[in-house]
Amino acid sequence: MKIKFLYILSILIITTLAACGTAQPALSSEDIANTAVADAWIAITQTQAAMPTATLAPPTATSEPTLTPFPTLPPLPVLPTATVAAPATDPCNQVPPQEPQGVLVNVEFINQSDGQVNLSIGMSTPNDKSECVTYSFAFGKVGVPTTKVLAGCYWGYAWITGDEPSVARTGNTILCMTDTSGIYHIEITKERIEFK
Repeated sequence: MKIKFLYILSILIITTLAACGTAQPALSSEDIANTAVADAWIAITQTQAAMPTATLAPPTATSEPTLTPFPTLPPLPVLPTATVAAPATDPCNQVPPQEPQGVLVNVEFINQSDGQVNLSIGMSTPNDKSECVTYSFAFGKVGVPTTKVLAGCYWGYAWITGDEPSVARTGNTILCMTDTSGIYHIEITKERIEFK
């Protein structure tokens, strides 16, 4: 009887243990959603893998297009060649020679413009030696530069820099300097270049 009792007891213990079992862990809603997404991706991947690959159809032979000739055009008329005149150059816009042949006169420039001056004076007509030149001078606010220029009649134009930049010119006045015995005094203001 002792064996029966042990036998029944072990069956009860096994049945009790089997009935209780081990507790299954519960899945959260997030875990269930992630599992569903993974299953969906597996299904898509398997569907794509099962699809047949696209193959290109063999090319069909087509005939070459035929060339239609263009109509023949008459030749263009020949025009006479045009002659282009060279631009006129100012004969008096020449650099002064190192050794002038004409008579020289003394000129003193007086700066009354309150600025630095870049002065250009040019002969309006050639002298008796066919010299016709343009001189360029630059001088500061102070000082009275004296120089020698070819005797003749001149126009003048000055760019004045400083607190109030301006342009001075002789305008309609021509500065004629032909007397070699004295000194010509030319005054430069903010707007005018004239004899003093």
